[in-house]
Amino acid sequence: MNFAFGGLLPDAPTSGRKYKRQLAQQYNRTLIAAGHCTSLPLPTNTVTLDPTVKDAWGVPAVRMTYQDHPQDMKVGKYFAERGEEMLKASGALKTWQMPVESQQFGFHLLGTCRMGDDPRTSVVDKFHRTHDVKNLFLVDGSSFVTGGRGQPTMTISALAFRAGDHIAQFAKRGEI
Repeated sequence: MNFAFGGLLPDAPTSGRKYKRQLAQQYNRTLIAAGHCTSLPLPTNTVTLDPTVKDAWGVPAVRMTYQDHPQDMKVGKYFAERGEEMLKASGALKTWQMPVESQQFGFHLLGTCRMGDDPRTSVVDKFHRTHDVKNLFLVDGSSFVTGGRGQPTMTISALAFRAGDHIAQFAKRGEI
């Protein structure tokens, strides 16, 4: 979210002198309260190859289909309401909520390629190697069952380093 728009009143001007004046007045007097929620899985959320769109070399384009889970929207609204309550309790002179219509700003999509031992219930094994294709490793946050708490970057990095070590070992043994 760009502060210059998200940090101003919803009916504030978006250009010109009035915009500049309002931005100058509000820039160091505004706080945005936001929270990250999990993104629950839906069977319709997929990454597939497009059957018709191809790149210059004839390779099918990636098609990503994503829709928010209804519970995600409820949690987003709950976060917005609690955020506004905290701002009012701390003495905010004006508060407002942005509409919760979809995952609108930075988020981490997690949990789409579950890690596990059983290929019937998971996509990757404990080394991030896919059950179906032995030389394909998915090393990102998709193996997480849920977002847990906090930012996932360091955990993703640790898992990527671990997977890299195992990839090297598999390659040395001729397993990939």
